[in-house]
Amino acid sequence: MMNFKSLTSLLLSLVVAGLVTSCASGPDESSEDKVNLDAEEQQELKDKQEKIGGTHSQLKKLFQAKRYKELLKEASKVLSRDEHDLKALTVLGLYHMQLKQYGAARIFFEKALTKHPDEAGLYNNIGVIQLKEENLQAALASFRKAYDMERSNVAVQANLGSIYVKYMDYVEAEPLVEDAYSVMTKNSIVANNYAIVLRTQGQYEEAEKVYTKALENDSRSISTNLNYAILLVEYMKKYQKAQQVVNKIEFLNPTDKYVLAKVKQLQRKVTTAK
Repeated sequence: MMNFKSLTSLLLSLVVAGLVTSCASGPDESSEDKVNLDAEEQQELKDKQEKIGGTHSQLKKLFQAKRYKELLKEASKVLSRDEHDLKALTVLGLYHMQLKQYGAARIFFEKALTKHPDEAGLYNNIGVIQLKEENLQAALASFRKAYDMERSNVAVQANLGSIYVKYMDYVEAEPLVEDAYSVMTKNSIVANNYAIVLRTQGQYEEAEKVYTKALENDSRSISTNLNYAILLVEYMKKYQKAQQVVNKIEFLNPTDKYVLAKVKQLQRKVTTAK
């Protein structure tokens, strides 16, 4: 099973909430001037909304490009118009998470929640912060809340699934990690969790396929190589192949104490089996 450090290296999701245009209808007006004024007002509103939409798109692009100086300037402009703008607050929270300033990040997410209490992505990101702070119980509660709000959110599925794998609650983990893996096959943590669940079900060949594919995407992932070696040694008894994987892990020169101890244990088992 993956250790806590690998568990906390989870996907951070940028909330991209849709901009909803609300049109209210009132009593009929017979004045032609009033009709024309309404049309002008509607066009002005449409222009404003399109401008905001473009700004939000720019925020996302700046964040993804790590152009943080421009990002902060653009977000400041948005918040000067609306201090509770969901996307601006979210992107600022994610910016601080990148800097490992988790307290500052939480402030932005919690401020967004005061006006957007039903946004699953906010609870998901708070849950990630709680994982970084090694508060597993609080993270579990946050991810559960996010999942209850938006069950199709793949980041929430992946994060909640990781928690259940950590707790060895594979029944709860299975549908979450399976759904997450169907979308995020190149994410090593999601792949690891899915393979672990398959292993607990006795589907060793399928688990091996998942590990093989994951290593094609990231051959230097220590956690993937380690979990693959565990599968080969302790469940499939493929010692020759396991020896190659164990040698590779040693070549990658891990420093984590759990990994080092597990590698030694696997090496002894492989040597004894020979």
